[in-house]
Amino acid sequence: MQLLASSLLGGLYLIILFCLCFGLVVGGKLARRYFFEQKSQAPPQPEPKKPDDKPAERREQRVYYIVEKKKVRRTPEKYSEPKRIRFD
Repeated sequence: MQLLASSLLGGLYLIILFCLCFGLVVGGKLARRYFFEQKSQAPPQPEPKKPDDKPAERREQRVYYIVEKKKVRRTPEKYSEPKRIRFD
């Protein structure tokens, strides 16, 4: 009878331990998801700025330039005379 009781206690211990670990893993994942959602929420919208007194024509417009790197051609290297290799 004691052998049966000890194996039942062992099985109960395993079930409780499994449920505890499962709950911790699921709770950790939910907490992680919650914090990432809180972090990625849109920041509060800033107050609208007042328009400048300058008319639209006089405002400076930004100018962007596309700059390409110039390809440099190297002069072809001069090769020396090929060496002869003899197999005797």
